[in-house]
Amino acid sequence: MYEEILDIAEDLFMRQGYNDTSTRQIAKILNITQPNIYYHFKNKEEIYFQVMKRLSTEVGKNLSDLSKKAGSFEARVTAMVFYLQERHPFSLFMMMHDIQHTLNPEIAKQLFSFWQESYKRPFLDLFNQEPKIRTSVEPEVAVRQLFILISANLESPEAVQKENMEKSIQLFFYGVLDN
Repeated sequence: MYEEILDIAEDLFMRQGYNDTSTRQIAKILNITQPNIYYHFKNKEEIYFQVMKRLSTEVGKNLSDLSKKAGSFEARVTAMVFYLQERHPFSLFMMMHDIQHTLNPEIAKQLFSFWQESYKRPFLDLFNQEPKIRTSVEPEVAVRQLFILISANLESPEAVQKENMEKSIQLFFYGVLDN
């Protein structure tokens, strides 16, 4: 039941955010009582923490694997972005807002650390190793801008997300000016 609770909670947290998800909703979907949830978890915050920890572990491994595959820098970054779009189809802004403004500061600090290692680190490592990046571009800033781009495209209708993401990635790599 532990994993089933996490599966349903992940879906709800990702679609609705932390504040708009309740243990009552989770219990109703699973056709169990709330005390059954509290047998496995102290409170909603612990459920969220475990969901994010599990998700971060999975995402970090997959992003790291994708970053090491053969192919051009552009192809690897694009594959990583599309993986995030498919596996993590919700606003990174909403997730960060939930972490910063809703959770206990100690839990928020741990989750932010998970995020940095699992989501940001694979991109940062790839950007730091790429010799074609202009020396005036700081990899940290470039990765931050890439995450803003990803989040903005995840908020567009699903039917146009892939096309919009492709266009946005091209703009990210090659800019708006002719060389």
